[in-house]
Amino acid sequence: MTNKTQEHYQNIANIYDELWIYSEEFVEFLTAKIVASLELKYTDVLVDLGSGTGIYAQEILKQLPLENPIICVDPSDRMLSKISSDNRLKKVNADAVTFAARSQRYDKVLIKEAIHHIADKELLFKSLFPRLSAGGILLILLLPPTIDYPLFEKYLRQYEQSQPHYEDLAKLLAGAGFEVAIDFVEYPVSIEKTQYFKMVENRYMSGLRRFSDREIQAGLEELARKYADSTVLHFAERFVFLKALKA
Repeated sequence: MTNKTQEHYQNIANIYDELWIYSEEFVEFLTAKIVASLELKYTDVLVDLGSGTGIYAQEILKQLPLENPIICVDPSDRMLSKISSDNRLKKVNADAVTFAARSQRYDKVLIKEAIHHIADKELLFKSLFPRLSAGGILLILLLPPTIDYPLFEKYLRQYEQSQPHYEDLAKLLAGAGFEVAIDFVEYPVSIEKTQYFKMVENRYMSGLRRFSDREIQAGLEELARKYADSTVLHFAERFVFLKALKA
């Protein structure tokens, strides 16, 4: 993660949950898919790598009360500070590659929408593989190569140029020794236009940090024209589930 990216997350830590929780139903739905894909067992040691404020770690514990604390790893201390004081959540302030290099054993690893921040993905996968127990699973959630979010054209073009392709990641995972399966999950989102525009203004997607205040304002004006007749925005939230098994 670059310094600018880390600064971005430090800056939005106080409002992160407001920006990223479309609804409780959305978090419950996606968490249920995560629990199933990870094949989580009560006795598993789970690492949430790039946990942020622990939105999904906390929901996992609601759906499956694990016997061991979930290890929440994030390079932003401010994001970690927003995680509730719960002895079932162990906070670790570190970047993914540094954490993966430590001689620690775990059964399952979740990386949700953080893989694009990691420069040396090959090193990360090769470091995680020996740390996982036999039968361990690394689950990576990322957005597809193209998205149909109600965002301005300049951002969408930039996103398509910078988003890692899941097929390339699958090859790196296989090269590290994993058996890889690819799945796709979709959830229909309906959100008030004013709420979504506020999210864009606050740069809820990290890629928006590359745009100046003037560019963000111009983008919002573009969206206001495009969705002038709408009060509610409808779009599909799509995720690629990369499931990497250590056989």
